[in-house]
Amino acid sequence: MNARTDHTSTRTRRMLCLAAAALTLVSAACGQAVSESSPSSSSAQRFTDESCGVSTDYSAAPQRAVTLTSNATETMLELGLQDKMVGTAYMRGRDIAPQYSEAYSKVPILSAEQPTMEQLLAASPDFVYAGYPDGFSEKTGHTRDQLRQKGIKTHLTPEACATSPVGVDSIYTELTTLGAIFGVRDRAQESVNALKQRVDAVKQRVGKDKPVSIFLYASGTDKALTAGGDSMANALIEAAGGTNIFADVNQRWPSVSWEQVSQRNPDIILIREEGTTPQYQSPSVTQKKQTLEGISAIASTTAMTQGRFATVTLSQLQPGPYSVDGIEYMAKQFHPEASS
Repeated sequence: MNARTDHTSTRTRRMLCLAAAALTLVSAACGQAVSESSPSSSSAQRFTDESCGVSTDYSAAPQRAVTLTSNATETMLELGLQDKMVGTAYMRGRDIAPQYSEAYSKVPILSAEQPTMEQLLAASPDFVYAGYPDGFSEKTGHTRDQLRQKGIKTHLTPEACATSPVGVDSIYTELTTLGAIFGVRDRAQESVNALKQRVDAVKQRVGKDKPVSIFLYASGTDKALTAGGDSMANALIEAAGGTNIFADVNQRWPSVSWEQVSQRNPDIILIREEGTTPQYQSPSVTQKKQTLEGISAIASTTAMTQGRFATVTLSQLQPGPYSVDGIEYMAKQFHPEASS
């Protein structure tokens, strides 16, 4: 090998080394770029919850949740979040939906009623969730603002503060919201898809039948507490193939006169079942029927003359995944031929 050839070979080796070094630097730079992008990937999981006028930022999933109402409890259990729950309350003698009973048995019960602030704080929650307004109030001693001041985040189901009609879709939205808060978006989507299929199946079965007019009787003797157009109950009745005779009343649970009920002449009276234990089921469905039979103003309505009554539990009427069971149950009573 002559000197010229040796010089050329040396220069070639140097160029190859420089190229390899450059490639290494590029690879390292790319690796650094991936590493630096990881936090931004994590920050993509951040979520801002807007519920009933309160905005709450989440950069990490809560680890110690307490639910203050049955529908909030069932929403958490639907998402498989029982291991994140350090307490629940306010079942008021109502059974948990059967599909959640095993998971529910693992969650500590703080109180059959609303817990006191002391009972709540004893569980050391970092997240408190209520499905309807009395979960947070001055009466309970733990408003959302009071809990915020103690560093505890809160969520209230939007239907609880609705000032306009809500739909069954809001149940799906709530599951999606909780899925985002707890970082279980895929599980939430699976639940939404499954619940939608069940609701769609009901609509297909009863959709060809004419909707029946429904008066929901919650309670009352001088007047009747019923479902207005802004309640989830209104949307559930519609999904089950009924028409709420007080859908035009822009309230959640208005009181109406018996004369108004008579004028709107319901096909069926839907009686709300309060609870499953003696302490909380008073008045019972039987007692409510007896009350209705003693109201002369409604004696000539179609529902009363034909003796057409249906029932639904209070738990099923609260906005949550158990509401779909309520839709299926009401549809069988409203349209027995289509559901057989």
